[in-house]
Amino acid sequence: VSFSTTKEMLADAFSQFGQVTKATIIMDIGKNRSKGYGYMTSSTEEEAQKALVDMNKMLLDVRVIFVDYVRPNRHYNTDASLVRQPAQSPKEN
Repeated sequence: VSFSTTKEMLADAFSQFGQVTKATIIMDIGKNRSKGYGYMTSSTEEEAQKALVDMNKMLLDVRVIFVDYVRPNRHYNTDASLVRQPAQSPKEN
């Protein structure tokens, strides 16, 4: 995306395909500007697929954007317990 694109502009552009639940522009903190890419999340898989196909290689804020599917990070399982229990030896069962 363009260095001047905001998360609101990103969300607005993709909202034509459905509800955008989250839009983020990745920032370079040292330079206090966009790194030139961002992420958006749709409320349904169907909306995300439509946006992926229709927005890829389109103009957004006078710059051609490339849209790709990103899988959620599997390192963070929010359903897993954060506390581990000590393993029981077979004799204790």
